[in-house]
Amino acid sequence: MITFYDLAGRKSLGCWSHNPRKACYVLNYKKLPYQSVQLDYETVDSTIREAGFPPSRHNPDGTPKHTVPSIFDDSTGERITDSYLIAEYLDKQYPDTPKAFPPGTEALQAAFYQHFNDRFLEIMMLFLPHIPGALEKQSTRDHFYRNMITIFGKPLEEMKPKGEELENLWKKVFALLDSLEGWYAKSSGGFLVGDKPSFGDFTVGASLRMVKILLGEESEDWKKVAGANGRRWERLLNDLEVYA
Repeated sequence: MITFYDLAGRKSLGCWSHNPRKACYVLNYKKLPYQSVQLDYETVDSTIREAGFPPSRHNPDGTPKHTVPSIFDDSTGERITDSYLIAEYLDKQYPDTPKAFPPGTEALQAAFYQHFNDRFLEIMMLFLPHIPGALEKQSTRDHFYRNMITIFGKPLEEMKPKGEELENLWKKVFALLDSLEGWYAKSSGGFLVGDKPSFGDFTVGASLRMVKILLGEESEDWKKVAGANGRRWERLLNDLEVYA
C-alpha cells in the first residue's frame, strides 16, 4: 500500500492544490491502491520530517524544508517527495501500469514541464490571495496569512494585484495558454503526446483545476480561462476527470 501525503483543504474540494494533484492523477491513472493523509499547512513540515522523508529543499536561512506531495511505498520502503519524482518512481517501480512518461517522450516531458512551471510561477500572484478560501480550518488560514507576511513582508490583502499590474498578469495568463496551445496543436490526439494522458497533461490539468477552485467555477475570470483557445482547457479538465 502507498501512503500519499496531501495538503488538506475544505472537505468538498478533495486534492485541491496543484502539486499534490499531479501525484493524485498519476496514482489514479495507474490504478495503484493508496491511502491519503491530509495535512494542514502548519503540520506539513513536521509530519513529513518525522515520517523519515529527506528535505525537498532548504529555506533561505539554510534550514531544511519538507513538503507535499510525498509518498511512502511500504512494499519497497521508499520515501519520495515532489510530484515529478513520484511519477518517475511509480513508472519504474510499477512497469505494468500506464506510463506517466511514455517511452520516447521523457525529454519532451521534461522540457514541457520546465516551460510550464517557469511561466505559471509568473502568474501565481493572481491566485495566491484566494488560497485561504480553500482552507477548512481558521488556524490553517491564520498560519497561511502569517507565512505570507514573512515571505512578502505585507498582509495578503495588500498583495492582490490591481490596475496595470492586474492587466499585465492576465496578459501573461493568455500568453501561457497560447504557448501551450502551440504544443497541443502538434499532438496526434487530444492530449500532449497522443490519445492518452501523460505527466504533462496532469501538470496542466492540476494547475487548471486549482485555478478553477480558487477563482470559483461561476466567476467571470474562470470562464475566460475555460473559454480560451477554443475551450481546449475546459475539455482537458473534463477528459482528466476520470482520474481526479
